[in-house]
Amino acid sequence: MPKDVIVVVNIDAKPRASEALDILLISTAGAKDIATYRSLDEVRAAFPDVAGKPQRIYNKCAAMFNQGKTTLAETLIRKVKIVGFPALTGETDKAKATDLIDKIKTLQETDNDWYILLTDRDEDDIVTALAKFAEDSEPTEAELGAGIEDHRKFYFGQTDNLALVGGYRRSAIIYSDTLHLDEEADAAYLGNVGPFYPVSVTWKFKRPQGITMPDITDAQREALEEANINFLTEEYKRQYVKNGTCWDGEFIDVQMGADYIAHRMRSELYDVFLQNAKVPYTDAGFALVAAAVFASLNKAVSLGVIARDPESGAGIYNVVVPKRSQATDDQARARQMPDVVWEALLEGAVHSVKVKGTLRASLSA
Repeated sequence: MPKDVIVVVNIDAKPRASEALDILLISTAGAKDIATYRSLDEVRAAFPDVAGKPQRIYNKCAAMFNQGKTTLAETLIRKVKIVGFPALTGETDKAKATDLIDKIKTLQETDNDWYILLTDRDEDDIVTALAKFAEDSEPTEAELGAGIEDHRKFYFGQTDNLALVGGYRRSAIIYSDTLHLDEEADAAYLGNVGPFYPVSVTWKFKRPQGITMPDITDAQREALEEANINFLTEEYKRQYVKNGTCWDGEFIDVQMGADYIAHRMRSELYDVFLQNAKVPYTDAGFALVAAAVFASLNKAVSLGVIARDPESGAGIYNVVVPKRSQATDDQARARQMPDVVWEALLEGAVHSVKVKGTLRASLSA
């Protein structure tokens, strides 16, 4: 018998859309120009079902988007770029991995405006090659000094190999049983925790929606931990992902936090140059540049990326701002400011790791 009075109240019941992360999904099932998608209907129209079944790239996007029931974030990912590559060529997985990396590098020549990378391939050689590609994407100080642009990447992948060994910093791998690879655990994991970005949160103790607990022994779980591969586990009747680490053992939030600082500092500095008719080669000009460094680090403190002093509440970082008198004659002629050197203690880093940086800038004449 129906009730006479039914009251349903929903205020902000659904997380809102998040577009903070620049995500690229790569399909290897056929050529398709890179484009931005904001709904699953758009993805399915561009990558239609094959023999009555959704393509893996659609499943991956669906796993990423459909995290509204278990995410702790207030937002959901609702924007991704997707590109389709022709079928990979090569007689072996290693050869196909090389072909995939070559295709990605060719794409970068025309579109390099993305940070997170996922693909529809799970083979060991391809996962390893993608992790190495991401690792190599972070330019060295020498490369930056020579004019290389900073387009660092981070790779999320999945594997069904309990013995996979890698050790790369700029990647996070999650284990899934072979029968459940189509649940796209890597995309679900990113969709569940990624919306917090750029706020720093632990990637451990999260429960991605739509993935199945792997059927593995305690010994196999220990092996995955030792290899720094994440996996869904159950302890005391609670299911969650363990341990929220990159493939080399550093925590995911620490690496992404360091990347955020680099991105934010570069953005802040360009704002200084664009908003000032002239940044003079004086102590006052140097202070303008230094202000961009302080603004970036303070923002990182507010986001939980940089640790706070437990007593004062101030961010734990140090910045050394040079004086005009410290510039060499060559630097002065080139209007190149002496380096601004900084270091900060990252919140949650293994063994209290500090991130260090150098800001080098050429000022207005």
